Amino acid sequence: MKQQSINIVEIDARDARYQSGIATYFNVLRAGMPSHISTYHIVFYRSPEYKEIRIVDTDGELQIFHPMTYPFWAMFEAVFAYIAPRLSAMPNLIVKSNCLQCEGLAYMIKSRIYCKTIGVLHCQPHMNTAPGFIPSDPYFNMDEIILVGDNGRKYMDYWRCRRPWSVIYNGVEKPEIKSKKPKDGVFRFIFANGWSPHKGFAKIIPAIRMVAKKHKIEVTVLGGHSREDEALFDELKELPIVRLGLVTDAAKIRECYEHADAALFASRTEACSFAGIEAMAYNLPVVSTNESAMVEMFGDAALFVDMGPEHAINPAEYAAAMIRLIENKSLRTKMAVTGYARFRMSYRRRQMLSDTIKVYQRLTMQ
Repeated sequence: MKQQSINIVEIDARDARYQSGIATYFNVLRAGMPSHISTYHIVFYRSPEYKEIRIVDTDGELQIFHPMTYPFWAMFEAVFAYIAPRLSAMPNLIVKSNCLQCEGLAYMIKSRIYCKTIGVLHCQPHMNTAPGFIPSDPYFNMDEIILVGDNGRKYMDYWRCRRPWSVIYNGVEKPEIKSKKPKDGVFRFIFANGWSPHKGFAKIIPAIRMVAKKHKIEVTVLGGHSREDEALFDELKELPIVRLGLVTDAAKIRECYEHADAALFASRTEACSFAGIEAMAYNLPVVSTNESAMVEMFGDAALFVDMGPEHAINPAEYAAAMIRLIENKSLRTKMAVTGYARFRMSYRRRQMLSDTIKVYQRLTMQ
């Protein structure tokens, strides 16, 4: 029996300069959907280099390039007017807001075109715990909420959200290892989160400097940067740091993971990091800040370094964790096996797709 068609509209807002885990989420879902489920993206790209609004309608994605501070509400009406004829022709429409700034557009569409809505919590937003403060619930009118990790449950309580929700972990496919690690005596770390401030690479540069004085290492950094970050690059010239920038070639990304001996994370906030999943899938032990979602993800597959107020990371403690991995092969092996087992148990692409499709089917049958 032919299955009824379902149309998904994914909405996101992101800083165009940096790596985006939600972009990976979009790609994984689109590539894995069965033929009766079609996906269209609406993505707001912001950058201080953009001086005016520009809309580009590509195959499968409406791109809105805009200045950093331009108010979203002012763009929503224009975007809706542009996209409304296309949305009106989509049966069994589901609109997903993947950024806490974008639920307004999802609600606007819902108020004018019959559809279902899903809010996906990809981040760990700030919680104001001041006495007497009553937070507003951004998901008050969502038909369903997807949390990408158990750490998101606390926000449902914080917002007093009573809408239906599910926990669906992000996932990637089991990688096929195609190359061997170089045998040149260099211990290689990978940092796959780029230079976005909340990912914290700048915070661990002093630690890398300490480790480089004792061991022959190399740290490969994948991901984009802003002009402000370029002020750091001069001081990195003497350090064994390889900056690859934004890398979209899947073969190159795979090679970076295959050549690495361990992965580094220094995030101030996460939800369900694709880079973290990839590290475990490639059998890499991890050094990470003790951010709650990272602890949930890695468990015993990581050495955790305390993160103090204002994203403070003690360089000596972080360096000590890096050195411990370098000098203890049996520990690395144990952590790698643990991480790979966690990947296979909870972070497989197949499970992510299956659980997400079940949500879509449930909503379209209501």
